Amino acid sequence: MNIATSSRRKGFTLVELLVVIAIIVALASMATPQIFKALKRAALADGVNNAKQVKLALDSFAADFDGQYPSDDTAEYVVEGGTGTTYSNDYFRQMFLGGQTESEKIFWAKNSAVASKAEPDGKVKEGGRFQADQILQEGDAHWAYITDQTNLDTGVRPLILDGYKKDTSEWDEDTWDQKVIVLTIDGSCKPMRMRSSDGKVLDGSKNDILSAQADAWDGESPADLLKQPQPGR
Repeated sequence: MNIATSSRRKGFTLVELLVVIAIIVALASMATPQIFKALKRAALADGVNNAKQVKLALDSFAADFDGQYPSDDTAEYVVEGGTGTTYSNDYFRQMFLGGQTESEKIFWAKNSAVASKAEPDGKVKEGGRFQADQILQEGDAHWAYITDQTNLDTGVRPLILDGYKKDTSEWDEDTWDQKVIVLTIDGSCKPMRMRSSDGKVLDGSKNDILSAQADAWDGESPADLLKQPQPGR
């Protein structure tokens, strides 16, 4: 047998190599959407889990403060001068100073349209003591928060939910594929679908969950109680 001929048969011809590359590219293009969907599902599950961890801290806080979740009234009890009243960060910060949590990460979410892309640094103490100005700085929180509620209020009232897109009053349809994570006082936490026409999330009576008409609010409006997270730069 000719040695040169045998050597040539061991390798690919240019045409064969191009065919192999084309097959690999085709398979990769078919797999990519499925990979992205799997990553989105994993991020969503992680977001739901984080929201549940926040709820545990909120319930622990309420147990220490006569059933009240973090509010303007409870702020003075955890730090002199309060923690602020502008953003959800300000109210969540009370749970660190009150000793209910030390984790900034549970207040953040991947793919957030309002929080920073990088997760919080977790540096909340100096010399073993919490430092209010280091806790949940801008971009460290993803969740919006509805203030002035207690653990005895109507269970289906939203307590925390996804924050709005930066500098808007609407949710991001891309974060969870047109869903919004909503956690209620009774501990239920689930992704709820946005209405495609206007981005609203509806309750069982087809009312906006953040309107006075929603079943949970009994004619009260939560609009002034809704605090958005402080956006990242």
